[in-house]
Amino acid sequence: MSEENQNKPPEQEVSFHSLFRNHIERRFGDDEQVDKTPKPDPEKQVAGFGLRLLKIIPWLLAVLFSFSFWWDFDTHTIHMFGVVLPLEGLLRILSVSGLIGFFTNWIAISMLFYPRKKRPLLGQGLIPAQKNRIALRLAAAVERELINPELIKKEFIDNGLLQKYTDILIWDIKALTSDEAFRNDINVLFEQYIRQALTDPQVKGNLVRKAEEVIMQSLEKSPVERSALKLYLMMKGKTLTNMLDESLATLPGRLSNAAEPINTLIDSIPARMRKDRSRLEQLFVTVLSRIIDQIDIRKIIEENINRYDEEKLERIIKGSTDTHLNYIKYLGAVIGTVGGLVIWNPLVSISFLVLLALVVWVTDRLLHVSAD
Repeated sequence: MSEENQNKPPEQEVSFHSLFRNHIERRFGDDEQVDKTPKPDPEKQVAGFGLRLLKIIPWLLAVLFSFSFWWDFDTHTIHMFGVVLPLEGLLRILSVSGLIGFFTNWIAISMLFYPRKKRPLLGQGLIPAQKNRIALRLAAAVERELINPELIKKEFIDNGLLQKYTDILIWDIKALTSDEAFRNDINVLFEQYIRQALTDPQVKGNLVRKAEEVIMQSLEKSPVERSALKLYLMMKGKTLTNMLDESLATLPGRLSNAAEPINTLIDSIPARMRKDRSRLEQLFVTVLSRIIDQIDIRKIIEENINRYDEEKLERIIKGSTDTHLNYIKYLGAVIGTVGGLVIWNPLVSISFLVLLALVVWVTDRLLHVSAD
């Protein structure tokens, strides 16, 4: 060991924790960061055109309603299957029915979220009023069906994550143990610990007593060797305790040769990990199981939802369902308009709608069969 290492001040001494932390951060801390840029929602991209088209309908109905006060098929009729159908008032019926359908759905969807705070006459929106119950039911459903501990462990194994991260661990340990700087620091660390132990009076005294006991026990059945040892100690003017104490005092300066067995041990670590791969994988599963078992998923979800104010909860729900809610709202205008046709002439309209539904169903079946 170099004189520089022997005289290393205490404040520069390293520990196992700091050594591994520093080398792991140096080797693996510069990995590419995960791209956290929000990705476009494919559902919104696909639904964009259809939804934009539906948004035009309420405005078109409003224009037709206004236009109906100026002209609304006055005195016009059509002949269909020998039946005379008067068209007067058709624009107003269709536009009013469509607008009613639109505003009815709009009000119903708005009532899910508003009013956020309870009002004397208007009451409170469904979701704000039932926030605690929603949190409880949602947390229970998520824990039971989506992310319960058994499902997480099963996914971890079935999706190959266990094998993947075992391989990563083995390769990372191999890379770390092949790092010359890491090996040098390990050797310095072991030398530091041995030096500290040998310079501790209590440890040193215990080692001397133990060594003396072992030597004397080994010489009990060898009187000649025991006599030779006593003669040697008498010629040196020392006791066995003095001689052992002096030997231990010089040992810290002779630790330079200790690096070889330590390096051999470091080199063997990756091979031992590969050999005991099954035990390593089992350790992964055990650690994962204990971590998951310590996490109360239901409590976390329930507490987080209850912590949200009504406005934030509304943003979360709308963020995942806004497209569907808008479809429901604007489809109300379409369905209302169809209902207006039924009001105008129930028999003809229902016959036409049944025929249209039959054509759609048959076409869908034919397309489905051809796709198979």
